[in-house]
Amino acid sequence: MAQPYPFSAIVGQDEMKTAILIAAVDPSIGGVLVLGDRGTGKSTAVRALAALLPPMKAVVGCRYGCDPADTASRCEQCAALKPEGRTPRTHQVAVPVVDLPLSATEDRVVGALDLERALSQGVKAFEPGLLAQAHRGFLYIDEVNLLEDRKSTRLNSSHSDRS
Repeated sequence: MAQPYPFSAIVGQDEMKTAILIAAVDPSIGGVLVLGDRGTGKSTAVRALAALLPPMKAVVGCRYGCDPADTASRCEQCAALKPEGRTPRTHQVAVPVVDLPLSATEDRVVGALDLERALSQGVKAFEPGLLAQAHRGFLYIDEVNLLEDRKSTRLNSSHSDRS
């Protein structure tokens, strides 16, 4: 894989760089929406910053990349280790950058029932989506203005049902 463009070499775009730096330092912000014309370096800046950030500790085998030090925010699987007195095994992982395709369905984004396991083993199991993959990292949505507006779609379909 090619090395990303160095974050420190990005000239201009000071507000964008400041915003994503703040989001990287304080995850409680929840995210940053960066808007700009094509070619203004939005994806370059995100990928460069992710490459600049140090690897993070994550619980081995966790589908959400839980932080072993943050016991309050662990997923069910990682939280179940605490009552058993087990300390989760950890490893270092790169800060994820996950691209959200414009054609992504809701279940692909948030996750859904693992149909393969349900049909083959008769087991109800959740298959996490892109948000889980991006947890503690970046979810990059290119051309966010082209995403379908679910609210207006519902309103339009319910309006057409009445006529």
